[in-house]
Amino acid sequence: MTQGPFRQIVIPQRPPEGAFGMMAMTLGKFATAREILRFEGLDERAYWQRFAMLLSLAVIIATMGLLRDSGAVIIAAMLVAPLMTPILGIAAAITMGWVGRAGWLLLVVWAAAACAVGVAWAIVFLSDVPRGILLPHEVLSRTDPGAEDLVIALAAGVAGAYVQINRSEASLLPGAAIGVSLVPPLSAAGILLYYGQHSAAFEAVLLFATNFGAIIFSACMVYIASGAGRSLLRSERRRLRFTFGIGATLAFLAAVFIPLFSATLFRYLETGTETALAEAAQRWAGPVPMEILRVDVDAETRRAEIWALVDLPAEAQERLATAEELLPKRLRDTPFRQVAQDVLGPDYTVVIRYQTRFSWSVDLGTETISPLTEMPPLPAG
Repeated sequence: MTQGPFRQIVIPQRPPEGAFGMMAMTLGKFATAREILRFEGLDERAYWQRFAMLLSLAVIIATMGLLRDSGAVIIAAMLVAPLMTPILGIAAAITMGWVGRAGWLLLVVWAAAACAVGVAWAIVFLSDVPRGILLPHEVLSRTDPGAEDLVIALAAGVAGAYVQINRSEASLLPGAAIGVSLVPPLSAAGILLYYGQHSAAFEAVLLFATNFGAIIFSACMVYIASGAGRSLLRSERRRLRFTFGIGATLAFLAAVFIPLFSATLFRYLETGTETALAEAAQRWAGPVPMEILRVDVDAETRRAEIWALVDLPAEAQERLATAEELLPKRLRDTPFRQVAQDVLGPDYTVVIRYQTRFSWSVDLGTETISPLTEMPPLPAG
């Protein structure tokens, strides 16, 4: 008795007597294979109409969630998005050597992706979102893909293909849809194009491309392990087509992996530099109340940004002064320029953004109010 949905997809016209159990098994496997390979069903036009409707809804939900910086709304868009099914269909077609169908589905998916970017841009344009404001965190988080995103997509592809074959595990499909990000990066790209951030928009599309290629490759491996391998071995022509398809997929992944690996390497170097720069800034401040809100180091462009909150000296409230004069005297004695140069070197440009505030110390026992000039001591132990 054959196993796997790809091994037996032809039903014998006259099964031998006493083989009704075998026929029932074959019927079930034929249905599973057909649903994977020809997922549109008998009415392809109706399927693609539903696909367009669900994709539009997913893009609307994702775009609004990104603009509102709401992770919960973005997750809802991931569950509505229908892109996973045709991408798995590409993997199934490659596995069976159907290069023509794989190529057609490839065009469909990327045409849908382009439309999704355009719809997201139109939503932001029609919403008249003001330009020049700080982009939401959920948008920016999809502009820095790394090697870890490739690993996530590979795992999600395995999960999606496994659920397709083992319908008893259908409850796992929403988790696979959430684990891999397909529509949110496309919506982020549309938003970023509206803001004129073309480089960041490319990074968001790169994240989608990473997920796209990784899902296809890992799903192909699952389909082969589940039974398609024997079918490939029986046909030399099918083997050649499969080799071409999987080779093209690997080439696509290699092209995607180069910028991902570069980004991951820079991120690793930047994390250590950011830590060193933040610690140097704290040592420079000494007892002066200063909070480091954010440190960003871009090793590729040789640019660093520091966001800090510094307490003003008490006399600053009585005069208007330059930015440097508003700093406490201790911070003016040693320029931060020298501190940053010791960590980063002379070839960096540093952007320093600091906010000032007035801080007072209130003695609850005596009701004495005095300017806070030093950081309060840390509790012992």
